[in-house]
Amino acid sequence: MKKTLALALSGIMALSLTACGGGAKTEPAKETPKQETTAAAEKEPVKETAAQAASGEKTKITFINGFTGGDGPFMSKIVDGFNGSQDQYYIEQLQTADHYTKFKSDDFDMLIIHADWISTYHALGMLREVSDLYEKAGISFENDYHPITQTYAKYDDGIFAFPLDLYAETFFYNKELTGENPPKNYEDMIALRDKLDSTNTQVYPYALPLTGDHQWAWMTALGQSGCNWVEGEHIKMDTEEVCDAFMKVHDAIYKDHLSAPGLGDQDHYNTFVNESTDSANVKSAVCLTGPWKFTTAKEILGDNLGIGTLPQLYGDTPCVPAGGHTFAVSAKVTDQAKLDGIAAFMAYAYQPEVMLNWADSGQAPIHLATMEEVKKSPDKYPVANVNYGIFDNAMILPAIYNIREQVKYVNSNVWALVVQTEDLSRDQLMEELKNATEIATELSEQ
Repeated sequence: MKKTLALALSGIMALSLTACGGGAKTEPAKETPKQETTAAAEKEPVKETAAQAASGEKTKITFINGFTGGDGPFMSKIVDGFNGSQDQYYIEQLQTADHYTKFKSDDFDMLIIHADWISTYHALGMLREVSDLYEKAGISFENDYHPITQTYAKYDDGIFAFPLDLYAETFFYNKELTGENPPKNYEDMIALRDKLDSTNTQVYPYALPLTGDHQWAWMTALGQSGCNWVEGEHIKMDTEEVCDAFMKVHDAIYKDHLSAPGLGDQDHYNTFVNESTDSANVKSAVCLTGPWKFTTAKEILGDNLGIGTLPQLYGDTPCVPAGGHTFAVSAKVTDQAKLDGIAAFMAYAYQPEVMLNWADSGQAPIHLATMEEVKKSPDKYPVANVNYGIFDNAMILPAIYNIREQVKYVNSNVWALVVQTEDLSRDQLMEELKNATEIATELSEQ
């Protein structure tokens, strides 16, 4: 599949340390609290070693993740459920915003790693190949998960993660402003603009902010425009088709007035729920954001909140930006008792009745048997059920080395130029796209 990189770096690039759990408030590092589990199905335990049986001690497995938001307690339910289901192993969990840094420095056995980080950690030799753990847990990577997992968890030299979920850019709309039939394409957005009389009322169809899910915003434009923006092991932005896609975003603001100009941080969401401080007079009828915003949006908009499939705003190619969480195992783990315990944990966690705990958090599990259970309850899991409809069109950042660092220039310089420069020329934009490509090429070769 993907080319394995032989790299020996003395240090890793500065990692993005944004905690999982969406926009929820970041909390200090914490160990797993004791909680009741909603699913306590038991699995036949792996046999203890003689020494463990004699001492009565459990094998401790350390697990770190960044679930410091509203989804943290639901992962704790799974961990605590496993700990209470058998007497051989104990998962010691730490939830902290800087879990990637602590994973490197403190020798944790397991971690939650985002789908777009696996390629970099794999290239650096930090993850253990886990095919044997799949077999021991009785799980099939090929048959038990949605096929998109093949694009980020499997490499030429094996499988390096247990996929947990897929979260995609989610389309929320205010029924009070859009009616029961939200816009499905760019033409519908134009019609909605006219209905709202946007330039006079300051109520716009949608919002394109300087920061806040803006990576997904440009990925939507490039993906729906059918752009090919990867060349080998680096992103390639300096093409006419990519330039065209970014100009569509610019024109949505300054030519067609589908979004207010000059929006600040998180104003794609803040203007949707009337909580913007920088643009208090601006409102937006729809919002393209992460599924983690559902709970707070529902509290504010109530029955006026609608959820739908992402509109085709920039072209005819179906594409929805997405990301995912996965379980991974440190390459440093060699103790067989720990490995047996990790396999036992995976066997426990990937029972549908247990994995439903994760669906309860608002996430969309990517385990097929669990997906089928979630689909049976669309009212209980509204966001997951909408997102399941777009998994086949999901676009995750490409599985190439250093990808998060490669896109940083696009996220900052290119995006700021596009959304802040009313008289932007193609020449100006192309110059920055060339810079982005050059920087990405250098980063791919480190």
